[in-house]
Amino acid sequence: MKDEKKKESIFKRLTPYVGQKGYMLYLAMALSAVSGVMLLMPMVFIHKIVSSIVLSGVVEATLVKGNAIYAAIFAGAGLFLYTIALLLSHLFAFEVEENIVKISVKQLIDKPLGYFSNRESGKIRNIIVDGAAQTHSFLAHQLPDIAMTMIAPVVLLIFFFVFDWRLGLASAVPVLLGLGLIAGMMDKKTKKLRDEYFSGLANLSAETVEYVRGIPVVKTFAQSVESFERLYSLIIDSKETVMKMTMGYKNKMSLFEAASSSTAFFLVPAALLIIAEGGDIRQVLGNTVIYLLIGPAFGTFIMRSATISQYTYFASLAIDKIDDILDYKDLSYGQRDNPQDGIEFKNVSFSYEEEQVLQGVSFKVSKGEIVALVGPSGGGKTTIARLAARFYDVDEGEILLGGVNIQEYGKEALMQRVAFVFQNSKLFKMSLKDNLLIGNPNATETDIERALIHSGSKEIVEPLEQGLDTMYGTKGTYFSGGEAQRLAIARAFLKDADYIILDEATAFADPENEQIIQASFKKLSHHKTTLMIAHRLSTVVGADRILVVSGGQIAEEGNHEELLKKGGIYKDLWEEYQRAVNWKLGGQNG
Repeated sequence: MKDEKKKESIFKRLTPYVGQKGYMLYLAMALSAVSGVMLLMPMVFIHKIVSSIVLSGVVEATLVKGNAIYAAIFAGAGLFLYTIALLLSHLFAFEVEENIVKISVKQLIDKPLGYFSNRESGKIRNIIVDGAAQTHSFLAHQLPDIAMTMIAPVVLLIFFFVFDWRLGLASAVPVLLGLGLIAGMMDKKTKKLRDEYFSGLANLSAETVEYVRGIPVVKTFAQSVESFERLYSLIIDSKETVMKMTMGYKNKMSLFEAASSSTAFFLVPAALLIIAEGGDIRQVLGNTVIYLLIGPAFGTFIMRSATISQYTYFASLAIDKIDDILDYKDLSYGQRDNPQDGIEFKNVSFSYEEEQVLQGVSFKVSKGEIVALVGPSGGGKTTIARLAARFYDVDEGEILLGGVNIQEYGKEALMQRVAFVFQNSKLFKMSLKDNLLIGNPNATETDIERALIHSGSKEIVEPLEQGLDTMYGTKGTYFSGGEAQRLAIARAFLKDADYIILDEATAFADPENEQIIQASFKKLSHHKTTLMIAHRLSTVVGADRILVVSGGQIAEEGNHEELLKKGGIYKDLWEEYQRAVNWKLGGQNG
């Protein structure tokens, strides 16, 4: 279905984004077509002036003046209409560009949470915003020119045979040569190279961003771009593709430039033959002058057609990328609301594409219970947490909330009852109060005050001159990882959800912040169903139960003391953690 959509014309693919200003495009194209004709009309009046002078040998001021005025009027009117056409096409293009961003963002909002877990936000933003800008350029500048490029050559062809059909045929020879050469540059081989070039350019751009972000590391270890094999190979590949594409154009483009400028080469011999056959030398001379002006104009329209084709390709490629980035299977939701009373996994298996991550996982977290997930990296802890919040749907088995399959709940109902605190919590560039109110837009000042106290965030806000009205991210107002985490926990307090999911929530906290965060977790989890992931095992000592996840299965289960007595994986993890905590420089462990 997606491939069939890509085969549709760019105009049809842009239809969903047209909005209320679609009429402007048709009006712009009509005005552009009329302007194309009017800009060629001065040729008629110039012909009259030249013919009069050449045939009579006398400059009639009145005739010259009258025809010059008409030529100027048509030229001025043509330019005026073209300006209006561009104004309308720009207004239309801005509307489409805005709608592409709006509709794409709306589709993003409707995506399951799993969509965002393995996609870079910067890449998504660039594809949508840059793609919208590409279509703007195409719609604002190239579409009006399409109408002109279709109409103007027809008028020129008429001119070719109006003044003297024999000279017209001679002038058409370089035009036909030029069309043939341009068509030769649009073959499958060239298209393949062009596709490779733009695909490589996109990869090079993404890899360059990663390289730039890592410049501090590069400088620290005195490395050069050559040491980053992927980036360096992409640069070399891009260079080779450009050289192949350029060299493929070289001869044909040179011949096209020569052909489009060779009107006189064919026209002058034809004129001499006509004169030799008894033609009126003055009339032939007058017509020859006009054809010398008209002939090269065709080359301009041919190149404009090639430019339009190129921008059409850019716009299609941009829409392809937007469609690809938004191509993700949506989850179906039921109508149930207000899930409560615990989470249960029943024989759950799950795979990311072809890689199986979980196999036959079963456990239950009752309301008011804190269950921690620990284990080796890659064992499946984060996947369990994400499935519990329905980032994805399971492959086998089922997940129950309050005894009901999670898939039977509505999206809004589910999200309202689940609160997340991730290891890298996000604060937006707006006031701290607005950041907190994301958790509950209807929260009162008292609710906010209570959330700040329970999360240990009040001491962060109080020293700020504008307090909660402080704009985050402006004028140097940033917080450490631990401080940002405490504010995120305050946001979770305001949400007051029944289900709490904590994913490595103390990963970036220093010891002081970690102690405050630990205390706030106890308050946040009170009478809630809490699922906690942790690498710092000190954070799970007080959990009601600990699940050791290894190899996609629950390897051990129990509280801290019980698991230590078992002497299994958890005990090994705990001893390794203790050695890491007590390690000191110089090998002297306390």
